[in-house]
Amino acid sequence: MKKSILLLLILCTLILASCGETSTSSSFVVIEKGQSNNKECWIRGYNPNIPNKKEPFKIVVKEKMVWNIIEEEVDYFVTYSDNENNRRVLEDIQR
Repeated sequence: MKKSILLLLILCTLILASCGETSTSSSFVVIEKGQSNNKECWIRGYNPNIPNKKEPFKIVVKEKMVWNIIEEEVDYFVTYSDNENNRRVLEDIQR
């Protein structure tokens, strides 16, 4: 009985953990920077390591100071979160 309760608890925990945000780390070439009407900063770019798939996507940058030092046409290593609204938010960036 105790084993089945423990197994059920572990299963529920895994299901709940999979419903949240996920983090992705990859190489990222910035091709464009900008701000939306509500002053939200973003970068647009692509992962150069995926052959034949250089389709750009947008990552929101919450910190203006970080956004200010990001350069276009530079390859970075980024970590970003991806939520259920298909919104990517920058967590870390390194040159």
